Amino acid sequence: MANKHTIIYQSHFELMDKLSDEQAGILIKSIGLFQKGVEPTIADPLVMGIFLAIKRDFIVQSENYERKVKANRENGKQGGRPKLNQQNPINPMGFSETQANPQNLKDKDKDKDKDKDKDNSSKALAVKQRLNKKYTESELVDIHSQLDSIVK
Repeated sequence: MANKHTIIYQSHFELMDKLSDEQAGILIKSIGLFQKGVEPTIADPLVMGIFLAIKRDFIVQSENYERKVKANRENGKQGGRPKLNQQNPINPMGFSETQANPQNLKDKDKDKDKDKDKDNSSKALAVKQRLNKKYTESELVDIHSQLDSIVK
C-alpha cells in the first residue's frame, strides 16, 4: 500500500498520548514503512495494538481514494464539457442547442403581483379601519389592563 498522502486523525493522536517518546517513534516509523508498502515488525504489544487500529483507518482511506479515482476515470471517459464554440456568437458556450425563454412565465408573474397588491391593499384597509375606530371607555380600560399585564 504505497500512498502519497496519509491522514492522521485527532483520535490517532489521542492513542499516541499514552505512549512514551520511544514507543511513539517506533509507531511513526512503522506508519512510514506501512505507507511505503512494507509490513513493519513491532515487538512492543501496546505499539502493535495502536498501529493495528491506525492501520485499519489507512486501509479505509486508501479504499475510498481508489473508489474516487475510479469514478473520476469513468467520468473522464464520458468526454467532459463540450468545447467552446468560437464560431457561433449566439451560442458561445458550445452547446448544440439553445432553449427559448418561455413567454408564459411573464403573465404568471404579473398575476401574482396583482394578487399581492390586492392582499396588501385589503390588509392596509383593515388596519386603517381599526385605527379610526372609536373605542368606548370600557374598551380602553380593558386594553390598558391587558397592556399592563404584558409589561409586568
